[in-house]
Amino acid sequence: MDSLKKGIVIFGLGVFSLFFLCPAARGEGLKFGFKFTAGMNYQLLGDGDAILRGYKAYTDDFLAAAGSSYTLDQSILPLVSHFGFEFDGDIILYFTPQFGISLGTGYIRGGTLFGSGNQVVSTSSTKETDLNDVAASAVPIKIGIYYTFSSFFVPQGKSSSYIFAGIGIYSSSYSHIENYTYQTYYANYTQKASASGIGFYAGWGGESWINPNFAFIYEISGRYANISGFSGTWQTNENGTTSSGSGKLYSFELSSAGNWYPWTWVSANAPSGSGYRNVGEAKIDFSGIGFKFGIKINI
Repeated sequence: MDSLKKGIVIFGLGVFSLFFLCPAARGEGLKFGFKFTAGMNYQLLGDGDAILRGYKAYTDDFLAAAGSSYTLDQSILPLVSHFGFEFDGDIILYFTPQFGISLGTGYIRGGTLFGSGNQVVSTSSTKETDLNDVAASAVPIKIGIYYTFSSFFVPQGKSSSYIFAGIGIYSSSYSHIENYTYQTYYANYTQKASASGIGFYAGWGGESWINPNFAFIYEISGRYANISGFSGTWQTNENGTTSSGSGKLYSFELSSAGNWYPWTWVSANAPSGSGYRNVGEAKIDFSGIGFKFGIKINI
């Protein structure tokens, strides 16, 4: 919590400085840039990934013990959940033709895509389906530094490169929705939680100038943002019997048939007892790398 407070103070001072300097920048004839990018990212996902690995491991162990009476038609693919998309928009205040300060925001999304959280197990007479939708998203508010330099690969004036780095407050949300069916039985489980935390980013990009004020850009960036302290709600519906509650998002390992499987759940109190171990507050890890394309406008 102390690190969050320190980050907020640092971020607030940076934002105040940027807006305080904007009128001065105009008076001194300094320039502004506007940068918009979109692309794909790979993120660690943290306990959001662990819950998918837990489901897959449980199913694999169940099938190994059950023998030939069950077949796996479709399996959960945790790896796919690491890939997502992101958008960014930044305002850059240039103090020199090369150096500036940026203020921006964006959107980051990871989790299950293209049925990667779905699995279907069949017997000779029926199917057991377990559909899991895991989504982790964040909206950062960022402040950083920005430095442009000449490209070594293209004639000067037609292309340039830039590096950037900074800090941000990441307002994050996490959800897990499971729909399970077997014969006449069905169960729907939903948990949603949110939190905010500090993250850091840095990257490199290239600019291809169409004219002195407009460029197409591409960039690769890295991010560290492992967010904890999630709180939210849960709901269940088992054959029409519903229940709900609220609390913190916990991560733990759950015992079943002598094995342990990673899990997450929103609970008013930390899970306890012989069937649980390694209990703690869940972390959703947005740390990773991204590759984006976009445009830049200087005025």
